[in-house]
Amino acid sequence: MTKAMRAALEELARRAPHELVALVKEEWGKRYGRAARLGKNPSKPKTRIKETGEDVRLLLRYVHRYLSALRDGEQVQALRQIFVQNYALDAQDRPKWREPEDAGLPPSALALAIVSPYDSSARYVRRGETRWEGFLAHVTETCDQGTPSVITDVTTTKESVHDTKALPGILTNLHDRNLLSKEYFVDGGYLSVALKQQVAREHGAGQVGPIRARSTRQSRKGTVFPREAFAIDWDKKTVTCPQGTVTSRWASPPSLAPYITASFTVADCRDCPVKTSCTRTDARTVAFMPRDLHDIQSESRTEQRTQEWLSRYSLRAAIESTISEFVNGHGIRQCRYRSHSKAHVQHVLTAIAVNLERIDVHLPTAPNRQPRAPTALQNFLDWQRIPRPRSWRVATHPTG
Repeated sequence: MTKAMRAALEELARRAPHELVALVKEEWGKRYGRAARLGKNPSKPKTRIKETGEDVRLLLRYVHRYLSALRDGEQVQALRQIFVQNYALDAQDRPKWREPEDAGLPPSALALAIVSPYDSSARYVRRGETRWEGFLAHVTETCDQGTPSVITDVTTTKESVHDTKALPGILTNLHDRNLLSKEYFVDGGYLSVALKQQVAREHGAGQVGPIRARSTRQSRKGTVFPREAFAIDWDKKTVTCPQGTVTSRWASPPSLAPYITASFTVADCRDCPVKTSCTRTDARTVAFMPRDLHDIQSESRTEQRTQEWLSRYSLRAAIESTISEFVNGHGIRQCRYRSHSKAHVQHVLTAIAVNLERIDVHLPTAPNRQPRAPTALQNFLDWQRIPRPRSWRVATHPTG
């Protein structure tokens, strides 16, 4: 918020500095006269939040009432939106900081929360323990043995685009440039069973990556009766539990992901001796994918436990060094331009630079340049011991 306030004041000072004479006082000069560097543990955070909210409220009212011609400024509009998404007005018309549990705070996942007054398209990004404000760069490179790894595609997306949603676009880009491969080693975030089937059907390519295990109470606690312990009869549309009880209900409820649910009745589970280890509800319900996706899921999970699969998948580790090269060698996390499209240009140019560096390492060493032989006149001057200018390009003969 402090950064947004300073950006708006900078814009107003450029467009109409005389209009700020009666508004900007010494306190504002101390708070916004230079770039904010609050750090992780700023001093007096509640006081800063209160003072900044009151300052923003005053500035926005002033612009709305007296500077109508400047309302459309990019930084002024950004300040207004950031203020609305972070502050609410209480009964006394005073700004109050919105807490996560308060209504009206736009979540970053919905691509609504503005995080930078200089680029309204940038969003808050989080991957694991790494957090930043901006965009995501998805990098694809070759991993053939004995050849330099060449980056074949860089796709820039916003934070709200999940990795699995970005992969089809990446493959389409590669297809358009005739760079599709037969196999792709991907991170688990880019892989799902349905996407694996889709990529094989549409592009004829295979995906090598970990299919995540289902996280349930049974699997986390290591108790009996995980989903894999139930036998599925696809033809009869029944499921049998390890105690030999057969389900009586088989349904495909509407959902974003294709799933089948098989439910046991309360009578089936009421007198079961291991019910407490199986379910906390009155009756157990087992959910699983349709047959074609279920087979892919089972085969993938069985395969990824083998040593052969682990050895093959180790090729993907090279992409981590590429990401490190992008970040530490070329500073890709420092966006040099504003807007999504210009950030993508930076990512592409960085990938080109990395490719040139890698290819240069594998090029044969250029032969040493041989100096030119002295000309007839130069030989004459040397013979007569007449001084002449020396050049590193010309071979010289001893004069003695």
